[in-house]
Amino acid sequence: MITQNSRRGRHDAQMIGLDAARFIAAMLVMTFHLGAYAWQAPLSTAGRAFDSAAAYPGLFAWTWFGWIGVELFFVISGFVIAYSAEHATARAFLRSRLLRLVPAVWICATLTALVSLAIGRMGSVPHVLRAYLDCVLFVPVEPWLDGVYWTLGVEIAFYALVFALLRLGRFRSVGPVCAAVGGASTLFWVATLAVPSLGTVAASRVAELTLLRHGCFFALGVFLWLSLVKGPTAGRLCVIAACAVGTLIEIGDAAESFLFQMSRSESPLLPRLVFAACVLMIVASVRGNAWLRARLGERGCALARRLGLMTYPLYLLHNVDGAALIHRLVGAGVPPHAALVVACCAMLLTSFAVMRWAEPFVRGCLSAALDRIGLDRPLLAEGRHAPGL
Repeated sequence: MITQNSRRGRHDAQMIGLDAARFIAAMLVMTFHLGAYAWQAPLSTAGRAFDSAAAYPGLFAWTWFGWIGVELFFVISGFVIAYSAEHATARAFLRSRLLRLVPAVWICATLTALVSLAIGRMGSVPHVLRAYLDCVLFVPVEPWLDGVYWTLGVEIAFYALVFALLRLGRFRSVGPVCAAVGGASTLFWVATLAVPSLGTVAASRVAELTLLRHGCFFALGVFLWLSLVKGPTAGRLCVIAACAVGTLIEIGDAAESFLFQMSRSESPLLPRLVFAACVLMIVASVRGNAWLRARLGERGCALARRLGLMTYPLYLLHNVDGAALIHRLVGAGVPPHAALVVACCAMLLTSFAVMRWAEPFVRGCLSAALDRIGLDRPLLAEGRHAPGL
């Protein structure tokens, strides 16, 4: 628990573990898409960009569960958004989310659209342009320019819930409200065990955008924040335990879906264990944040921060762009495994460039535009407490 004496400065303290968890989550998703999904799900956006360029059966055991990085992002979002919104106004919160989400999407979607048009395997030109327009306008339904964009609508649904609480002056009710959201999500997942046909509902976009599917993850993050920052209570620990049950059932369902798409058969135990280990890492790192900061020093903290900020553009860029690069490298005679390594490194470097130079420029322009319409500046330094994605 963060003590009362430390609360005054808690919003100024970088959470090293959250930056690390974000980066780990992004790497998990990238290795899954490029090392497992792209060559086994040819109808996916990654699969079309990859175009059967290679196969990595030897890596499957180490990459197939990487999609749990997305679920981990949702937990991090629950923690961080509650942590950073506590002392914000509704207008300041809205501004901070716009400045965080919009620049990277505009930049990365543009790069992906150019790649999609260049390779000619992602559909007709009108289809690509429509999907691109939907991305930059944050339309929450298909068609996707890149399959990874499905998560943005889910994140925004959670942000909208927090914004509504701030707008109504009821942020103190974030616990009960998120307990209701997480409880409904968990009850739904428990019900799927008795009524398997509910799996069809779980797979719908409506279930995603209403947080019925992933509400237990966001609520888990919020209640980890409440317990670690405000202090644990019996009620909070019960909500954490209940939401944990929901998350593990959802992970089992997601595992079944991905394995079906890839015509594979594996136990859902491994992704559940990896997810649980990452959540425990977050808990341990928050409790030991001061110790970590002292051991890493100023340079280590700055590096961790940059890795954390890289994860959002990395998540948006790696799938189609990385798969297309592997296809090009293999076609040029590069061995498949070397092409995979080069593509991953290229996505990391591109993400760093977006984070270091492109995003600040676009964010500055957007910030000036928001100033002109009178949208409040955030109370907290933007980028310090970034969302899960």
